[in-house]
Amino acid sequence: MADETQVTPVAGENATQVQATDSVASQEATLKKQFPQLTGFVYISDPDATIALWRHKAVPVFEGEDLSTLPWHVYKERPDDSLVDPVYKVDEGGWVENDKNAQTQILARAQAKLEELDKKSAELDAANDRADQALKSMQQIQAQSSQQNLAFMKTFTEQTKNTNRMLATMQQTLATVVKAMPTTTQPAQNTDTKQENGGN
Repeated sequence: MADETQVTPVAGENATQVQATDSVASQEATLKKQFPQLTGFVYISDPDATIALWRHKAVPVFEGEDLSTLPWHVYKERPDDSLVDPVYKVDEGGWVENDKNAQTQILARAQAKLEELDKKSAELDAANDRADQALKSMQQIQAQSSQQNLAFMKTFTEQTKNTNRMLATMQQTLATVVKAMPTTTQPAQNTDTKQENGGN
């Protein structure tokens, strides 16, 4: 007779167990090996947990599971892989580094700000270079324009002097011609009309 007390193996009994020190990415990889039919993950985070695993534990999700309402400490948002010991902070609206003094968070934010400032500084330097180049071009144009204006004024002044000399010469020539012309006197005309009419 067959033994009716067969023991059914528990899911994952022989599978690799997730360790408390595993990162979220390594937890996901382990769970994907154990449950190839999973469709995604949700993440448990209890910031006050003394066991590191419960501060950032990946939980597999299977097709058909309702994720519209999740229990307390369970989130759809995945923690960033750059976080060493991530915890979900509701007041900050996301995953942060588990650090009582928030040193890592402060350093990460400061690093992000520095990178942003470096980028803005590079953009500002490029804009300043363009402005300097435009200013230099304008100064060159102004210098060329000043040189052209100076040359024009010099030419104009010379032309004016030449014209004045020519007018003076013409006046002298005209005066000489007028002096050289003989003066002719015309006889006085008789305005006595009585004699012409027969002496009446």
